[in-house]
Amino acid sequence: MAGMKTYEAVMVIIQELNGDMEEIHRLRSHNSRAWDRIEAGADDILDYGALAFTIHTIYGVLENYFLRISKFFENSLPQESWHKTLVERMALDIPGVRPALITDTALKNSILELLRFRHKFRNLYGEDLRPEKIREVQENLTTVLEQFPAIHRAYTQKIKQIADTL
Repeated sequence: MAGMKTYEAVMVIIQELNGDMEEIHRLRSHNSRAWDRIEAGADDILDYGALAFTIHTIYGVLENYFLRISKFFENSLPQESWHKTLVERMALDIPGVRPALITDTALKNSILELLRFRHKFRNLYGEDLRPEKIREVQENLTTVLEQFPAIHRAYTQKIKQIADTL
């Protein structure tokens, strides 16, 4: 493992990732409430705005999760387009440094779609939200959130095994 990490340092990052996972779980309940309102017939732009906000916020926690891994193991991202590079790096298995977090290309693409949406949502000046697009992104988010707890468990187990050899 690059930079010779300690057992204690690996245990700290595992706890930080667990905390991010708990936050994702908490935010998922807000997302579910917003989505349930729309599924029950709520059709106001404010309902879609609330749903979009939850998608944006969950992506922010996912990105923080990825940043923790990147900073702990590699510690370098390009200045330009680092957000996209960060997601792409999570799909890399880096021998002697760290295992890949995301091993499924379709999942990586779903996460990149969430990133594009987050960027669009953050820079939405004078434009209306498009309900059909938010529905599409919600489907992507649901796919990611269904898979991510198992990915988290597997990843923290892998890095714990690495820590046990230190």
